[in-house]
Amino acid sequence: MAFGEFDTSPSSAPMSDINVTPLVDVMLVLLVIFIITAPLMTGALQMTLPQVQAPAATATADATTVSINSQGQLFLDARPVPLDRLALDLNLRATDGLATQVQLQVDESVPYGRVAEVMAEIQKSELRSVSLVVQTPAPKIPSSSPPLRN
Repeated sequence: MAFGEFDTSPSSAPMSDINVTPLVDVMLVLLVIFIITAPLMTGALQMTLPQVQAPAATATADATTVSINSQGQLFLDARPVPLDRLALDLNLRATDGLATQVQLQVDESVPYGRVAEVMAEIQKSELRSVSLVVQTPAPKIPSSSPPLRN
């Protein structure tokens, strides 16, 4: 065969070899990604966060309010409750049909660790729908308004 020439032998048989090396490479990369991300997915807290610009949520009849004040004290519908009893009380409300969701109100000075402890206890209960209650900011006065007169 000379350089620059094509193979002139007549071969009408289809090519029957498949190169599986790229397929194996892609599968191994996907396996490594799965191995790395799988442990991260099991420890996540499941909650529904409100949007920043969303209108304020109203208290519904089937919602139970869990509050944490600035001292870190825990309240269930304005009644003090110890942390280790929270899941049991929420389960009782769920089985009685008094609640289907939890609204969590947290003071802004409460450390994140305390909030995580309360969220873990809420996840132990039968109530899976959790909303974080936030205070909407006061409306701003537009700067294009006329100045006030004395």
